[in-house]
Amino acid sequence: MEIISNCPICQSQHIESFLEAKDYTVSGEFFKIVQCRSCDFLFTNPRPLAKEAGKYYQSETYISHSNTKEGIVNKLYHWVRNFTLQQKINWIRSYKNSNKLLDIGCGNGHFLQACQSAGWDVRGMELDPQTAAKATELTKAKIAGKLSEIESQEKFQIISLWHVLEHVYELDEYFTFFKKHLNENGKLLIAVPNPKSHDAEKFKSHWAAYDVPRHIHHFTPKTIQFLASKYGFKLVKTRGLLFDSFYISILSNEYQSGKKKLLASFITGAFSNLKAFIFNGNYSSNLYIFENE
Repeated sequence: MEIISNCPICQSQHIESFLEAKDYTVSGEFFKIVQCRSCDFLFTNPRPLAKEAGKYYQSETYISHSNTKEGIVNKLYHWVRNFTLQQKINWIRSYKNSNKLLDIGCGNGHFLQACQSAGWDVRGMELDPQTAAKATELTKAKIAGKLSEIESQEKFQIISLWHVLEHVYELDEYFTFFKKHLNENGKLLIAVPNPKSHDAEKFKSHWAAYDVPRHIHHFTPKTIQFLASKYGFKLVKTRGLLFDSFYISILSNEYQSGKKKLLASFITGAFSNLKAFIFNGNYSSNLYIFENE
């Protein structure tokens, strides 16, 4: 484990405890989440060393890598994924001034495949070799194993990270890469869970989207914008990922009580979305669309 003394965003040393959450997926260990008093950023601290993090992903229930369809939650995940893939394609259609797209943390490659079908020239990056091999088999596209494998002169109209940035240790390296490789009029899409959402506030330490220690950063709308602005990006649009509140509520109820409580989870998810829509935009997960300033 490593202890972080300075806030990863603003470098302040004014850090205080926020809550303690359990790793329900792999280890059963408890991890602390702390908050920077200067910029409000939440991060897991202490956290596994980057070279030791892989063991916390070794589970057949870690769905973005395993692709398992066993159990009602995973069946629901796959049904929703098939629906939302087309939704994502619709969201990026108006940004297609050129057709080159890079999906970082591309997983098994389903988003890349959908983009290919819509006429995009796609490239992927995936750290896990076995998962990257599945993406290559599915898309026949180039899948890099790390950022440095992407040619320095390559530029992209879209760079997307769907529930990836919360896992990333090297925030400076990634945002420097975005700045270098995004077209002047391109768009940077970052989807992350939102600990300011109603479902996060309801479930507290049992909120499944804390997902410690795989999630080492926990972004709110304020902190993701602050981070992006440091590298010359401005927010142009935010979208709520409506299905996430239902999926996360099911898992959170199971963590809290041992039962999925499908009806109660549906009610919590629906109320979370309604509250976000009417009042503050704090959906369970938000998609942030940035462009160069």
